[in-house]
Amino acid sequence: MLKVENLARYFGGIKAVDGIDFDIHRGEILGLIGPNGSGKSTTVNLIAGLYAPTTGRVTYEGQDIQSLLPHERANLGIARTFQNIRLFGQLSVWQNLWAARVVRETGWSGLKERWFSTASQGKLETESYLEFCGLQHKRDQLAANLAFGEQRRLELARAAISGAPLLLLDEPAAGMNSEEIDDLDQRIRKLRDQGKTIMLIEHHMELVMGVCDRVVVLNFGRKIAEGKPEQVQQDPQVQAAYLGSDSDDDFMQAALQA
Repeated sequence: MLKVENLARYFGGIKAVDGIDFDIHRGEILGLIGPNGSGKSTTVNLIAGLYAPTTGRVTYEGQDIQSLLPHERANLGIARTFQNIRLFGQLSVWQNLWAARVVRETGWSGLKERWFSTASQGKLETESYLEFCGLQHKRDQLAANLAFGEQRRLELARAAISGAPLLLLDEPAAGMNSEEIDDLDQRIRKLRDQGKTIMLIEHHMELVMGVCDRVVVLNFGRKIAEGKPEQVQQDPQVQAAYLGSDSDDDFMQAALQA
């Protein structure tokens, strides 16, 4: 579905991503993990088009997308969430979801028809995603006034309602408690059951090891391991990468015990 080949991004002398290769297969949940500063978010930004690569390329459904802008990649079918939540804070919950459907159609006429229609399929679908994120009772509240976990759920639903087959989830569990992470696990599985393909960038190892079909591990911008979660857990390079840093001891220990 998506192929990353020899992808690199340098910032001056810093090699944030340094020649990585991996594929995302249709219908799977692929985990992208690594210690802080390993290049995970830079990789997401390269795929989404926020950064241009220094070398390498990204292809989606066989098409080289290097020349496409972020909104053009979204139109193709690649949606994402962000580490730092980027909702439309002064729009309601309902409006955040409804507006995300814009990537399916172009032009003012289509936008006007969706906004003023009283019985459109779009409104029915928006209702279904309100239910998905559990915010039916807060449909008219401003997104900025939601609790943190609710904002995370809304951002996930907003990415999904865009209709994109591929979702890039950049640390969706950041700031969540254990109960909220368990809930997120179930919502991610539900999206996969609905036909979505997901790349999950995450630090919560219980979530990664529990929900992902495959895992790619980065360290210092390079890929050091790839495989099923149980294989990656036992990889000596992965263990050395995490256990070699005091700040990540708990991170890897959780992975080894998951």
